[in-house]
Amino acid sequence: MRPTSTWLLTLTLLWAAAPTTPASAEDAITDVSETAEVEAPVAAAVIQEEPDVGSRDALVYNAEILDELLERSTKETIKEQKFAAAAGILGGGILLGVGSWRLIENEPDSQYSRGLGVMFMTLGMVDLTAGVFAMTRVAHEKRRLDRWERVREDGITELELAHFEGELQAAHETREGERLLVRWVSFTHALAGLLVLAYTPIPDGTTQNDRVSGYVIGAIFTVAGTATFAASFRKTPSEKAWEQYNMRKIPTPGHEFTWGVAPSISRRGAGLSFGGTF
Repeated sequence: MRPTSTWLLTLTLLWAAAPTTPASAEDAITDVSETAEVEAPVAAAVIQEEPDVGSRDALVYNAEILDELLERSTKETIKEQKFAAAAGILGGGILLGVGSWRLIENEPDSQYSRGLGVMFMTLGMVDLTAGVFAMTRVAHEKRRLDRWERVREDGITELELAHFEGELQAAHETREGERLLVRWVSFTHALAGLLVLAYTPIPDGTTQNDRVSGYVIGAIFTVAGTATFAASFRKTPSEKAWEQYNMRKIPTPGHEFTWGVAPSISRRGAGLSFGGTF
């Protein structure tokens, strides 16, 4: 981007004594004209705008990095989404099957068996619904990549690049929140599995089938919840893409403050000129 403002400060240090008032009006005019002739080129040399070529180069370079990261994060996100869909559908199907088996018995062995069936059916429906949603959902990263490719065909501008940078940052924050939600949900799943394992042998009236189903489901919940909890510490593709983009992109001209110094010499004295751009 081009500099938004430019400031010039000139400090003159007189090296030779000069009369406070010129001897005549003609001398005053001569001194002023000579001073302007010497100092004007110096000031012009200090204050210069960054060339637009640099801004364009930064724009093209950053657009290429963003193009690479958007494509990679989209592929990785879709892959993870397919895995989550398969896990949800498989886990939900297993729980629904076990729950149905405990509920459709002609004569349930105990209220404990009936309770297990209700719990398995409820959790199975939740997991199955989540799996179907993950399978049919079009990821935000996919829609973003489609829009990015259409914009790239027409030629990217600084405003459009900034727009997609904002989208990538928003995706980073959204996926981070989702990852934290999955972390604590999986923690509760693991805790629920441990409770099932702990309470399964306690009731005196439980049958062998009750105990086996309780131990199996408790173990599944504990292992799956613990594994998901550990996996939730791994950052999502959108989070990694935003961090990599910030590390690899180059600053656009005009974002940083620059300054310079040049000598200023005239018939009446000498000094320094300071120029700054930000």
